[in-house]
Amino acid sequence: MQLKKGELITVNITKIAFGGAGIGHYNGKVVFIENTVPGDTVNAHVTRIKPSFLEAKKDTLITPSPLRITPRCTHFNTCGGCSFQYVDYTDQLRFKEEHVAEALTHLGAFTNPPMRPITACNSPWFYRNKMEFSFSMNKDDTLHVGLHPKGFRYDVFDLRECYLQHEDIGPLLTSLVTFFREKGMQAYHFTENAGLLRTLTIREGIHTNERMIILTTSHKPFKHKEDFVHHLLNSTTNKKPTSIILKQHIARKGHRTRFITETLYGKPHLTEEMNVNKTHKLTFNILPDAFFQPNTKQAELLYKHVLTLSEIDKNDVVYDLFCGTGTIGLFCAHKAKYVFGFDINANAIKNAQENADNNGITNVRYEAGDAFKLIKHRQDNPQVVIVDPPRSGLGEKLYNHLLTIQAQKIIYVSCNPATLARDLSHLCKHGYTLKVVQPVDMFPQTYHIETVCQLIKQ
Repeated sequence: MQLKKGELITVNITKIAFGGAGIGHYNGKVVFIENTVPGDTVNAHVTRIKPSFLEAKKDTLITPSPLRITPRCTHFNTCGGCSFQYVDYTDQLRFKEEHVAEALTHLGAFTNPPMRPITACNSPWFYRNKMEFSFSMNKDDTLHVGLHPKGFRYDVFDLRECYLQHEDIGPLLTSLVTFFREKGMQAYHFTENAGLLRTLTIREGIHTNERMIILTTSHKPFKHKEDFVHHLLNSTTNKKPTSIILKQHIARKGHRTRFITETLYGKPHLTEEMNVNKTHKLTFNILPDAFFQPNTKQAELLYKHVLTLSEIDKNDVVYDLFCGTGTIGLFCAHKAKYVFGFDINANAIKNAQENADNNGITNVRYEAGDAFKLIKHRQDNPQVVIVDPPRSGLGEKLYNHLLTIQAQKIIYVSCNPATLARDLSHLCKHGYTLKVVQPVDMFPQTYHIETVCQLIKQ
């Protein structure tokens, strides 16, 4: 009998997919079911039917997996953020190693890829240095601030606790939503272009103990600047901010979107430090919108892997592609003859050069633009190329050009095992050998995984 949407099926979960869904089988088809763990037996309603796979929504947990633990956060069943919180951290690490190995084996056609043990996070809780929270009026027409429930785009739930950023985030948001409600402020409504409050972003200096609070509003005037600053500075339950920023997001139909940023208190940037080694540290001034790896301490370990696998010496020219604010290249600069960084984001490139200047690093140069267009006519002959592309990977033009550069080593940093496997396979079919695959857990309690790979020219 033909399977129909909504039909209830019984599935034994055997694996976890990259993305966090459990994997089982039904009538010869792979089934993906969210919120399940290997070892679970569940009843689930079929939600999607494709020739080679099904998707289903868990209805009843018939037999729980022995791997299951009680999630720490009370928001776990509402929030879509910490999808791995119901399994022990050692099991999370094992799943992530398997995701990388399976992608390289099945998508990249690598036999026995040269995997190293995953680099675990010593602090799998309270590790994030940045989180953005949303405002909404919801259906009760009352202001709420927090995160979106999984599957929701506009509604948010009031966040009372979170174990990813600082311990006081829950009390801080509770205090602020009370303040905004008392002032009669409303969340911005996208379709009507009405209301004031868009987002609240909190950035932390993990090593410097600084905090930046960024309130993003609509085109409407924010009439309570002094009261907002006073409220934040005089709270008895929350860490005091070192910077308070107001960012006005002005979007009107028929007009170009504009942003106006005003420093209400403290510095216009957040200062963070990163340890290169026991005697060498770098200082970064992070602007409100600048990208910076969300897990500072784990980023240090990630970059140290890059530095070690690069095997840079004093005569080497290094290309740092998709360099962002320059963190990887600056980690490598003290070993190299010269580092050239490239990124399409002009503001990030400006910030990268400022970071180099602030640290007294003179053997780096940054350029803004498409990486392929910037490097295709250069004659620097780099010995090492470091790439840290977006989830979509390198793109055909760029990885074909890397083959013409003939660098002795390519260090590939990836946040997506699937596109990593695709790009590595292409490079290894055309003159490179994959020598090292080093997974790094940047985001405990989630399915996300970073990987550093070393490729050597044959």
